[in-house]
Amino acid sequence: MVKRFGHFILNSFLVLLFVLFLIGVFFIYQEKANPDQVPSIFGYHPLTVLSNSMQPAFSAGDMVLTKEVDPETIEQGDIITYRDKRDQIITHRVIEKVTEEETVFQTQGDNNNVADDYQVMPDQVMGVVDFTIPKGGYVAQFLGSPLGMVIFIVIPLFTLVGITVYEKLGKTETDVKDKKHSTM
Repeated sequence: MVKRFGHFILNSFLVLLFVLFLIGVFFIYQEKANPDQVPSIFGYHPLTVLSNSMQPAFSAGDMVLTKEVDPETIEQGDIITYRDKRDQIITHRVIEKVTEEETVFQTQGDNNNVADDYQVMPDQVMGVVDFTIPKGGYVAQFLGSPLGMVIFIVIPLFTLVGITVYEKLGKTETDVKDKKHSTM
């Protein structure tokens, strides 16, 4: 029973690692195919927070998942992610929605004393922050590093191959012993 449970845990862990690997490959493919766009999955952009401008909502090292939305649905108080005029990705709170000829958004970081010195146009908006994974950016950064790849992809892969070979050899030896006993 304990052996079966151990196999179940190991297999579940390997499946999780394989799924993470596939997601990573998918993001790499998206990045290569569309280098000017941030990779997304199911309309969500996973982004690592680089500054503390939005504390206490989230901090540097957290991961935010930004969901693509129609800019017309954005309201005052929403936290949006957008590309500024220098093509940097910024995530700040909408402090004012101005509707004249075209809707524009005035933003400000929660931890900043003043509003941003520009207004965000609807075509600059990537989406609205749907949820945050505390310290998730650090984890993603580690998983993308060479050491992270070795620890979470290469070692489990070799472990799986090793266990499979060991089990096959063990069954072969058991089959040979069973055949010897049955012929006597």
